[in-house]
Amino acid sequence: MPDAADPAPPRPFVRETLDERSMYFSISETQSRMRLAQPDALVLEYTRTMMAFLIFVPQPAHIAMIGLGGGSLAKFCHRHLPSARMTVVETNPHVIALRGDFGVPPDGPRFRVLTGDGAEFVRDTDERVDVLLVDGFGRHGPPPAL
Repeated sequence: MPDAADPAPPRPFVRETLDERSMYFSISETQSRMRLAQPDALVLEYTRTMMAFLIFVPQPAHIAMIGLGGGSLAKFCHRHLPSARMTVVETNPHVIALRGDFGVPPDGPRFRVLTGDGAEFVRDTDERVDVLLVDGFGRHGPPPAL
């Protein structure tokens, strides 16, 4: 989601080491990190923390997520929650364009990525979701709309 003060979506870049692939918006802003040997693992601590929803909703039927990033949460949910459908809303087309670099699943019956504003999706959707994961960030942190 672009910030009101900077409406153009930032263009992320990818950096790869022998063990990991990471997405950045600037060298000091790690957007996502993936272990090459374990592409579905949750490397960043905050992504593991976000999965705590499973304590309260252990078998969600539909998960909606605001913000795709490198797809760590999306890939984890897709792999480990095979009975759940997942809708991801990402405003930045440059981030969506990198989904293949991070092994984000293709759109299908259980998984889809929509280009759009996450706050508008939440406000306007008629879909019932069991879990809403909010992982949207702009250059200055979470956008005010989220």
